[in-house]
Amino acid sequence: MPELTLEEDTLGEKCRHFNKLVADAVASKHYELTPIGDTDSDIDNLLKIEIACKARNVDYVIEVMKSKDMLYAATAIKKSTWLITDPQYAHIINPEYLHTQLKPYMTTKAFNKLMLHVRLNLKDESRVEAFYEHFKDTDSGCKWLQNCSIPFIENVLKNKGLIPVWLFKRLCVRSARFLSLYAHVEPHEGDAEQASKYYTYIAFMLKSHTEDVLKMLEDQRHEHLPKLSKKKTEILMKKYRQKVLANFDRYIGSLDLAVFTKYLQKNEIKTYLYKAMKHLGEEDICKLDTWKHFLNNMPKEDKSKFIKNTLIDQIEMDSLLNGQQQYEVNNKIKNHQWYEFVPFDEAFSDFKNKMSQKTKPSERWGLLSTLILCAKTNIENIKKLVKYVAENHINEPFKFKKEFVNTLLSNVSIHEFDVEHWNYLDQLFHSMEVYVESKKRKMQLSLQAVILYNVLHNKPVPEIVEQKNASHDFTNLHKTLNEEQKSKLFTYILDTLWVKIKTEDIENQSDFDDTLHKIENVLILLKDFNKTLTDYPFVIEKIRELIKIKEENEWTTDMSCLYNVNKSWRKYMFEESLSLSLCEETCLNALKHKPQLLTRHDKQIHTLRTDDAVSLRRVLAKLRVYWPDSLARHWTEAYMQSLNEATGHKAVIEGLFVLMSESQIKEFSSKYVPNNYKINWGLTDHTEVNIRKNIAKYLHIARPLVPLDVVLWYAKEDYLQFTVPSLNAILSNLSETESRKYLPQFLDAPVSLLKFGLLLVFLKFEASDLINIFTNVWNTTKNPSLKSVIFKHTYRKIRDEKNISVVKELWNLLNTILDELSFEQKINIYKKFNNIETVPISIQANMFMKSYEFFTSLPDTHDNESFIYKLFQCAPKVMGSLDEDFVAEKLLSPAGSKFCTNNSVYIDSFACYVLFGDSEEDQVLRFKKVLHPAMEEVFKCWKQDFYGTFYVQKQLNQLLNSLAWYFRVYFTLNKVHIPTQLFAEIETTLEQGLPAIKSYVVYTSWKLVTEYIKCLKEHSSVSDAFKMSNFSFSHLTQREASYSEQQYMSQEAESIWKDIHRKLSPTFGPKVVNFLKEDYERYSPTIFNLFTDAFERMFEILGFYNSDFVLETVKYMLDDQDFIPIYLVVSKTIAKYCDPYYNKPYDKSMMTEIREKLRANPSELVKVHYCNDFRDRLDK
Repeated sequence: MPELTLEEDTLGEKCRHFNKLVADAVASKHYELTPIGDTDSDIDNLLKIEIACKARNVDYVIEVMKSKDMLYAATAIKKSTWLITDPQYAHIINPEYLHTQLKPYMTTKAFNKLMLHVRLNLKDESRVEAFYEHFKDTDSGCKWLQNCSIPFIENVLKNKGLIPVWLFKRLCVRSARFLSLYAHVEPHEGDAEQASKYYTYIAFMLKSHTEDVLKMLEDQRHEHLPKLSKKKTEILMKKYRQKVLANFDRYIGSLDLAVFTKYLQKNEIKTYLYKAMKHLGEEDICKLDTWKHFLNNMPKEDKSKFIKNTLIDQIEMDSLLNGQQQYEVNNKIKNHQWYEFVPFDEAFSDFKNKMSQKTKPSERWGLLSTLILCAKTNIENIKKLVKYVAENHINEPFKFKKEFVNTLLSNVSIHEFDVEHWNYLDQLFHSMEVYVESKKRKMQLSLQAVILYNVLHNKPVPEIVEQKNASHDFTNLHKTLNEEQKSKLFTYILDTLWVKIKTEDIENQSDFDDTLHKIENVLILLKDFNKTLTDYPFVIEKIRELIKIKEENEWTTDMSCLYNVNKSWRKYMFEESLSLSLCEETCLNALKHKPQLLTRHDKQIHTLRTDDAVSLRRVLAKLRVYWPDSLARHWTEAYMQSLNEATGHKAVIEGLFVLMSESQIKEFSSKYVPNNYKINWGLTDHTEVNIRKNIAKYLHIARPLVPLDVVLWYAKEDYLQFTVPSLNAILSNLSETESRKYLPQFLDAPVSLLKFGLLLVFLKFEASDLINIFTNVWNTTKNPSLKSVIFKHTYRKIRDEKNISVVKELWNLLNTILDELSFEQKINIYKKFNNIETVPISIQANMFMKSYEFFTSLPDTHDNESFIYKLFQCAPKVMGSLDEDFVAEKLLSPAGSKFCTNNSVYIDSFACYVLFGDSEEDQVLRFKKVLHPAMEEVFKCWKQDFYGTFYVQKQLNQLLNSLAWYFRVYFTLNKVHIPTQLFAEIETTLEQGLPAIKSYVVYTSWKLVTEYIKCLKEHSSVSDAFKMSNFSFSHLTQREASYSEQQYMSQEAESIWKDIHRKLSPTFGPKVVNFLKEDYERYSPTIFNLFTDAFERMFEILGFYNSDFVLETVKYMLDDQDFIPIYLVVSKTIAKYCDPYYNKPYDKSMMTEIREKLRANPSELVKVHYCNDFRDRLDK
């Protein structure tokens, strides 16, 4: 096939010709597909590739994919979608074939592009599922999931754990069935505002699947809800108004209040305003916008009285806001701002009264500005206000008048004033010295108001106003003007601007810059008024004059501000585009429409192509493919001529490497290989050094990928540092076969280059090969930096490895490395990598023990306590895998002193250690071995205080919390036995060490916890609740906020625990009653107060923070009406949930049922306590 040349002029014409050649060849079947040749032109090779793709020549296409030329490989991948979608090629496009037969021979970039193309185009569900199974343990695994079959996806989600938000949204778009699986979405960790934005995924299908989305919105597990837009709020209020009002406390923070209040009856507004203030956050309550939606919709007959009494005079404020809220609102919202919602006549009357009280000027003028907002929809009221101010307050200080006038001009169309009221406003302008020369006072709005009024009323604009006016931007007024008024204003501004533009007066670059910006203002004016540039040819002509002046004077001023005002106008300035905006974009545009421009402006282009700060890679790539014998050759020659200039070497070398073929690059690079690799920086001329440096740096951008040997020509001594970018890029892109070819060269090289060989092993070799190579290098070198590199790569490899047996082998290597490092190296490494969560679970325990032994061996001068603290935070996750003797004899020894130290870091480890016994008996043995001695020490130190804190008592309380919490965590993960014997043993120890008479709440709360665990053990169906679940430790627990110590279960796990609790409560509730009866007999009737504290403390210990756990239990504690103390306990316990400022959700129907039982008790004592607890009437 003779060498092909596309003779057409523009880029589009060349592409069309090329496409026709492909189509004709395929249609006629007259073509010869010879192998891709290094000496053939790009067009020839691309033609063969596209013909092969069109003709579905599978073997040829696959060979091209293996090419080191990314253009050819990418074209083959892009044009062969049929290879992916057609089932007959499934024997090729499958994970095994791609990874064993293609990947070893493809560059990394090409293979990644192929996999992306497969993922985007393969829709056969069964085949996609095979890819998911292959990638499921990698970061990219979830990207394959969305195209699997729906049953397959559902099964994965139920077992996988959590998925990212973006995947959940795509799955829901595919099928609404996935909306029910929202509990599998990764939770958000951050503040409430960020969380609100994050959880918008909950409502994104509100319109099409309203009921499903409502279930998500009402799910109590979502503490933060998204802000709903106006449209989404309207959907809710139209379809489910009653549902929203019934759950008002749940929805209020999410609704758009402007829409919400529109759907309320007038007589409901006040009621829901009061409710809103109880449930909205402080930030919302302190925004005037929150209030205005309610106030504007109130009945007129109630609104004024309510605002006056409650918000302005604050007589009835206590019934609406608590003390803290009142303080915050009064601090953020000025008293006078409430007048915006009062009828103007009333507000105006109040203002006059305040004037007689001699209020501060700031208050008076603040109220005046508010009156503008109050009256802005009524021009007559505005006129009355302006007249009043002009007649009575014209001599007030300037800053207050300016505030008033600016508010007026921003909210009122003053050009509608009649002559009388304009004169009143004009008097204010005069008093503010608008018509007087003044540089200090900035009055742009006033100046524009004067201009606008005079122009629209056909009056001359005062000269002083024109001089002082600094801006001709009137876009904020466009909506208030009709077409005739806009035309008048436009004509005035254009005439004013144009008369100042005189190119004949340009004498220097400063004059030129000034004229340039004046023309820019004219263009902006045309754009703002939606004018067409071609209707104003004198503007284009003036631009051409400027260009001519610039070129004649050889000035370098950037004129792109004119070119970029309006993208659609660029076509009118095409011929001047390179003079106006010399950049890669305009060069590409020239290639598309008129390549001759590049030749015509070659002098300017030369400045651009030798600018180190500019990238022209897209232009150069087009030149190489479509203009190889004309523009590309000319640019190559121009670059070669610039090679020996003092600057621009980076741009020159990059340009040459993009334009040259592989053979040309090898020939060019060989010419500059240094004879002496030591650089003499004392020379005055560094031209050759700079050329070599940039060759070494940018060899990796060449196409095709240059042989690694070329880079190695420069990778010696002083020049090695400059080859780092090329070495890193090429090594990461090498195919596996090429990697094996080059590895021996690196392993026999000096240390500095050997490090890159180790990088190559890390990037391209399997773990088994890496272990062998790294072990050999480790054993044969004493170089500390090389050993550090081996550790770093081994550690990175072990973090990414999923195969457990391979992980163990890598750990053995890593363990050997750690043992042989010097003391100083160990310090740096352990400090850097002491977060054990970064390594696979199977070796986290080994890493923990290794790190602990190292840090405890350090002298105190190395701040080892802080690192030990970080390590102990990971202990609960690995405790089950730690060696028992290590924990008992090292980690928690001596038990008594570690437990009683004023440092809670050890407490979780004590709790986790005893829970991880192999049986209940073993749990008790562990307790007696470690924890019992520690508790004995606690009892001895019970009254010790540290700066007023009984820290030992605090430690014991934390221990009880940790025991119950981590039991729930490990039980959910199916890792521990139900510790009935252990908890009973602890109860006995507490009873003996801390008699109930001294620590009733501590002992009783734990007695209740122990009974709860016994109930759990007795219900076999409940105790198996988590047998089929698949939670992970990191996804199971979460904190309320990053700074909070309180931990929560994930939503899905907590839901299962709620179900467990629901089944246990009918048994557990009566047992609580029995405990109280025993204590009632043992002590006195008043024990119910302390018992209430112990009862509430029990739920805290168990980590049941949701109030529904409490309600579910107390529901079964009210069967005996004659036992008064239990009614008092229940009343006191649940009353807090009904507090209007309690902002956490609870089951309202269950609460109503319990309160009915409390109210139904005939005892006067119950009635008294109920009224006090709930501050309620019994007949409600």
